[in-house]
Amino acid sequence: MTLTTDVYVLDEIAHKDVFLKCNQLVGATEATRFRDEQLTSWRKGARTPDPGKPWNIGNQVDQGLCALLDIYYRPGGPLRAEDNGCEWYCDSGCDNGEHENPACWLEVSFDTAYGYRDEQGRRCGDLHASLVADLGRWLDERGVRWLWYADTLAEVYSGYEPLTRLCTAGAEAADWFRTSVLPAIEAHAHT
Repeated sequence: MTLTTDVYVLDEIAHKDVFLKCNQLVGATEATRFRDEQLTSWRKGARTPDPGKPWNIGNQVDQGLCALLDIYYRPGGPLRAEDNGCEWYCDSGCDNGEHENPACWLEVSFDTAYGYRDEQGRRCGDLHASLVADLGRWLDERGVRWLWYADTLAEVYSGYEPLTRLCTAGAEAADWFRTSVLPAIEAHAHT
């Protein structure tokens, strides 16, 4: 189970600049493996890129980074030109009950296991609050507006103050995973 936190970059900025900055934040090096590709269609059985689908630049898994990084974008244009109630990969007109995705140039996604703990004792929510704050300051310095969303909070936020809620929600999610999910997995493994 993982905590996913998204940053919606509202104004035009080069996706590669954001990718480089985010890689600094997650501890990536020049040796970090990544991909930059157009997503394939989400229609069942499709295996080739769909001209209407966005691109994804992101780090590959299992490299020891504090968070998996993915950035969704469209070359030369916004990821989403207008707000919608669906994820970017939904068919038009769907209503999946998810949060509303704001119009944005890029969507940055950080993903970390609930059980994460670093040398300073930070948990996944603390880490994500720090990543969002650091990226936010960097975007602010460039005059680029941004919003953020964490799956544990289920609301889109602006600014820094609500980040304290992310720390609390991340800790609650980590505790739930540790006290409910892991014991169930261990019990099932012994049967």
